[in-house]
Amino acid sequence: MAADKPVDTRVSPALDPATYRAVEGYNDDTRPFVDCVVNAFSDIYQTMGNAHDARALAESNPAWTPENRILIVARDVEKARQRAVSRLANAERDLRANIAHTEKLLSEPLTERAGRGSLNAEVRAHAKALNRSEREKFMREALERNDEATLTAILGGQPFLSGLTSVDHEHYTRLYHVKKNPHLVARLDVMNRFLEMVERNGPVVHLQFEKAIGAKPSVVANLNKLNDQAQSALAALRAETTA
Repeated sequence: MAADKPVDTRVSPALDPATYRAVEGYNDDTRPFVDCVVNAFSDIYQTMGNAHDARALAESNPAWTPENRILIVARDVEKARQRAVSRLANAERDLRANIAHTEKLLSEPLTERAGRGSLNAEVRAHAKALNRSEREKFMREALERNDEATLTAILGGQPFLSGLTSVDHEHYTRLYHVKKNPHLVARLDVMNRFLEMVERNGPVVHLQFEKAIGAKPSVVANLNKLNDQAQSALAALRAETTA
C-alpha cells in the first residue's frame, strides 16, 4: 500500500484518501471493491492542492487585479471541478454496482434452493404455525446447529410464508450469511460504509473548489458577465476602426 502524502491543511479531511483507507474493514480483501472511491478522492485531493497552489501564485502576481485573479483562477479551477465531479460520479457508480453484485451473491443461493421440493413448503408451514416466541426459538436453534435445510427453506422464501416479518427475515438472513459467508458480509459492510461517506462528502467537493477559488459562484458569474460585456464592446470598437 502506497504511503500517504503529507496532509494538506488547505483541503478538507473529507477529501483525504487516508480518511477512506482508515475505514473499519478496509484491508487487502475488501480494497478491490472500494478502491474506486479511494482513487477518486486521491485524485481530487491532489487536484485541490494544485488549485490552492495556483491561487497562491495568482495572488502573488502584481500585474493582476484581485478581480483578474478570480477570473483567471476560476476558469481553470472550474475545469478541474468538472473533472473531479465526473470522476467521483463514476466511482459511486462502480461502488453501487459492486454492492448490487455482492447482495446478489448473498441472496441467490437461498432463493434457488428454497424453491426445490415439497419439504421446503412443509418446513415453512411448520414455522408459520408457531407463535412468535416459539418461532424465534426454532430459528435460533436452527442457526446454532447449522441446519442448512431448515434455514434455506425459510430464508429463501417470502417472509410471510413462514410467519416472519420482513424485519425478522432480514435479521435471520444476515445471521445466516455471517456464519456461511462472512467474507461477503464483511465486504458488503465496508462498501456500504464507503457509500455513506460518498453521499455525505460529495457536496464537500463543490464547497472545497469554491474555497480554492476564493469567491462565491455568484461573484465569479458577475465578473464573467462584466468581462464578456467589456470584451464585446472592445470587439465592436475594433470592427469599427478596421472598417
